[in-house]
Amino acid sequence: MVIKSIGRLEFDRLLPLHTLLETFIGKEIEWFRDDVRNIIGTVAGAKADRGWNYAIFKRDKTGKFRMCKMRRNLYNLHKATVDFLRAMAAAEKNGTEILPQRA
Repeated sequence: MVIKSIGRLEFDRLLPLHTLLETFIGKEIEWFRDDVRNIIGTVAGAKADRGWNYAIFKRDKTGKFRMCKMRRNLYNLHKATVDFLRAMAAAEKNGTEILPQRA
């Protein structure tokens, strides 16, 4: 799998109406996608504790993106980004389950 850094505009086109995401993970600073646009993700800076968070989304059987992994409270941006990129690769390789949506 090839993971590519993308801009916010492309991320917003792939995952429209994700504005509530920053409520959970903080201000997004980096966005990524795989080469076939089936897995996308973002790295964000936490507001309260100055840590780093990320969220990864994977297409479900209907073609909609669903969150498959979220991690919080990583205190080093480099380590957060490395962990994030490994988790993106694992999501594709391992067929990571899609987290259920809350009602």
